[in-house]
Amino acid sequence: MDQGDFSRLAELMADFIQAKTKLNVGPIHRPPFLSTRQLGFIVFTTLVWIPFAIKMIVKGETLLHNPKLWLASSVFVYFFSFLFGSWFRERDGGFWVLLGLLGSGISLRL
Repeated sequence: MDQGDFSRLAELMADFIQAKTKLNVGPIHRPPFLSTRQLGFIVFTTLVWIPFAIKMIVKGETLLHNPKLWLASSVFVYFFSFLFGSWFRERDGGFWVLLGLLGSGISLRL
């Protein structure tokens, strides 16, 4: 069974019962994704957290203000964009596979 089969499992069981017993199965009621208590907790937590978040943003103590994080993410983006962004390119009617091994730029003709 793949994931799509589990979402309709109740309907499939109701159809099976109706087919075998000729009894009418009522509508299938599903609970909401989040209960009212969970929604209330999320709203309350967000309202309590907002002043602390504003204070951190004003003081410059967020992850977006961390220069080491920006440096690491820029190296990550550069390396993987070079490695995976240019694997297949068309040149002169053929495919070139560019292997981005730490910026070496080795190209192989296929």
